[in-house]
Amino acid sequence: MDFPASSNSPSDGSSRTLWFFGLCASIVLFVLFLGIVNHCYNKHYGMPLPAPAVTNQNFHEFMPGIKRGDVEELYALAFLAMSLLSAAPPNRLANVERWECSICAFQSLLQKPACSLCGTPRDTRLVEVSPEVVVPRMTRSSSVLRRSSIAGNYRHRSKSTLPRHSMRRLSVLFQKAILPDDLNARQRSARMRKQWSRQIDGAGHVSWKRHFIDSEDFPAAFFVQLNPSQDEMFANHEVEPLDECVVITLRGSIVRGLDKTQDADRLTEPESPVDESDAGTGVYSELKSAKAIAWLDLATGDPNKTVLGTSISEAMWSSLLPLTKLAFTLKYAWFLHQTADLFVPYDELYIKTKVHRSRLFEEALENLLHLDGRALCAILRFQFVGESGLDAGAIQREWYMLVAQAMLSETSGMFIEANRDDHSFFINPNCAADMTESAVHYLDAFRAAGRFIGRALLDGQVLPLHLSPVLFKALLGMPCTLDDIETLDKTLYKSLRYLLDNKHVDELALTFSVTQERAGKLVEVDLVPHGQDVPVTDANKHAYIERMMRHLLFDRIQDPLHALIQGTYDVVPPELLLVFDHKELELILCGQSDIDVDDWETSTVTSSNLKNSAVLEWFWKLVRALSSADQAKLLQYATGSSRVPVQGFQGLTSYDGKICYFTLKGVPYTLGAYPVAHACYNRIDLPLYPTQELLDDAVRTLLLSDPTGFNMQ
Repeated sequence: MDFPASSNSPSDGSSRTLWFFGLCASIVLFVLFLGIVNHCYNKHYGMPLPAPAVTNQNFHEFMPGIKRGDVEELYALAFLAMSLLSAAPPNRLANVERWECSICAFQSLLQKPACSLCGTPRDTRLVEVSPEVVVPRMTRSSSVLRRSSIAGNYRHRSKSTLPRHSMRRLSVLFQKAILPDDLNARQRSARMRKQWSRQIDGAGHVSWKRHFIDSEDFPAAFFVQLNPSQDEMFANHEVEPLDECVVITLRGSIVRGLDKTQDADRLTEPESPVDESDAGTGVYSELKSAKAIAWLDLATGDPNKTVLGTSISEAMWSSLLPLTKLAFTLKYAWFLHQTADLFVPYDELYIKTKVHRSRLFEEALENLLHLDGRALCAILRFQFVGESGLDAGAIQREWYMLVAQAMLSETSGMFIEANRDDHSFFINPNCAADMTESAVHYLDAFRAAGRFIGRALLDGQVLPLHLSPVLFKALLGMPCTLDDIETLDKTLYKSLRYLLDNKHVDELALTFSVTQERAGKLVEVDLVPHGQDVPVTDANKHAYIERMMRHLLFDRIQDPLHALIQGTYDVVPPELLLVFDHKELELILCGQSDIDVDDWETSTVTSSNLKNSAVLEWFWKLVRALSSADQAKLLQYATGSSRVPVQGFQGLTSYDGKICYFTLKGVPYTLGAYPVAHACYNRIDLPLYPTQELLDDAVRTLLLSDPTGFNMQ
């Protein structure tokens, strides 16, 4: 090898120095990479398997000996290594490895043709009709937050001078351009994830920051908090005169233009009636206090507190808030390592549960309610009564899936489908009446549902539990605004927008009341005391909208919502979820419903007798030709779950979070043979069919049967 002639030029010396340091950095990072791989291998590989039958079948040959946390750890290492070696900042690397969705700003892997969060195709661009950056200067004071001062505290960029129809024509010139009004429900919900974030100033004070607003003329924001202080409750009932008109606050709302002696008392905060019969007879009985949960104005609430009402130290906030700004992969890696430390070691405590399929949902609620102390984080094993299957992962996955489906079913009475556009579910406002025949009190059932969510997060299970974005926000204690009504009920949102955008609303003959079904009957519910007698006018329509917001998002569901939140945090500490926004939390809990067959194929381990064979080509050709429902059913056959983990098919697990790749193993063909699934280990034994027609017929026939049950392998 010839080296260049030496030179006394300073630039040559600098080049050699940079080259030397680059080489050293490369060696160090390579050694570090090998060290982490070796650590993951030694930490997990070769650990005893749950049953002798497992080793007899050689399932462990397709288990790399790592866990979900190690996968994210390796992603993070590669992220940092490439950043240093390329001398580029992390953001630049993210653009190389991932692409950012123009709708929700989520970063998906380059090989993904659509956003993993909102489903938007990669080359789609959002065309803002009137782009704005709206930043409120959130202030605290003993007085109410005046709407006039709010409006003055927003800074706007100049609006587009093009009318809406011109922008729509202009958008046609761009490939796959999309306007905000054309976003589907999933995209609108994902876009809202970046509306709010916490920030900390130099003095250590935490505050909420709003990054944009759609309903500019109605900036009021509220949030849910358990165990509020007396000061916070008082601040949200404050009454203060302003100028010549009566100003009455309804937990932060303002009513103007009323005569001082007329109707003023009718717009004060109504008392929340407490039905002692609703207190619950189980673990929920400790939460009977009428003030145990509150709907607080963002201007008077304490952003330093968690949704449980517990305070977090300045040092803890200083550690948590930087995490919120990281890419989801890095946050998720941190979360996995934190949850791994919550588990009680298997040799100290584990719980084995026998489940009757006929009473699966009722038994699940009862068992979750009886967990206490360390048992809440103990390793769970399941066995269906009368079935011979051993739980090495798939039975647990099926149990989670079946319980989630039962929870959302109409017969449970717990949830209702609130948005038919994205098929999201909301707490049934009439659950107390609809669950009177249930073996479990309705408040105890929601406490158990919260624990179910907490355990799913702990176990890394992905569930068909597509709750409304409003509920995910409530679980995190995030602010809600009028914009969030759109994700719950788009028609009602448009009606409320009509009131804001138009005058003479008194002609609509509305009152401060709403019709609601209770115990099978339609009743008129007052939004304020004697609300049926208080007409909605231009002067008080803002107060009416605030009362409607509170009724829709809080008042009608506050008791079951309280139980759901408390149950979730019975299992996981609230600090672990603070780093995520509501859509990221949904992604962790629900995984990906869309199946990417390319990711499935590239992440599959194939036996040597299938590689480069026609049978393998026929199989993937068939999978691509299947409907989405049949693809999900095939996935459930093979893994015990119809949903894909957050990490994609590389994140498939066996038991206790151990990575176990999807595997295709070729077996000799015999006449009439069908593929055999080993769901606990994500494996399909695929006969070496002589023709594509035989393979297609066998797989499609298999899909006609019930994928649940573990009497077979």
